[in-house]
Amino acid sequence: MHIYALPGINQKTEKWATNLLKELEGPDRTMTVQHYAHWDGGGEQCLDLKGEIESLNGRDIDLLIAKSLGVMIALIACDKGIIAPKKMVLIGTPVTGFREKGLDLRQLAAGPDIPLLFIQQAQDIVGSCASLRQEISGMKGAEIVEIPGDNHQYKDLKLLARHIKKLL
Repeated sequence: MHIYALPGINQKTEKWATNLLKELEGPDRTMTVQHYAHWDGGGEQCLDLKGEIESLNGRDIDLLIAKSLGVMIALIACDKGIIAPKKMVLIGTPVTGFREKGLDLRQLAAGPDIPLLFIQQAQDIVGSCASLRQEISGMKGAEIVEIPGDNHQYKDLKLLARHIKKLL
């Protein structure tokens, strides 16, 4: 099983994703964390969303775990047929970010006919769990897990891993 992680926009989330994947290690699992090009210079304002989406081309992914910006990249890449993971875990979905970019979260999330596990803080600053529920209510194959929090950091990796392991 290949588990692929798409972190958030901040480079600190690369280490966060690596540590989360360590919680999911197993003898039959390979794991990869995507390294975004803007981390090598230029900062967040130099993010090439299209380039990051296209860099997924040809990746064989069984379970995709994405956080924040990674959720956006994952859903767009699936919509464009660039990747076809068997399952996805979407952590800290940036509900307001989708709106700001004119992206239809519900339409993008409804595209892949696979199990989707959304993990969202109750009062996440980029989209509360209630606002996420409103966006994707009644969607086939989607489950939402609400966890405590309001800072979009998702630091309790053991809690996240417990929920993710239910999907494995």
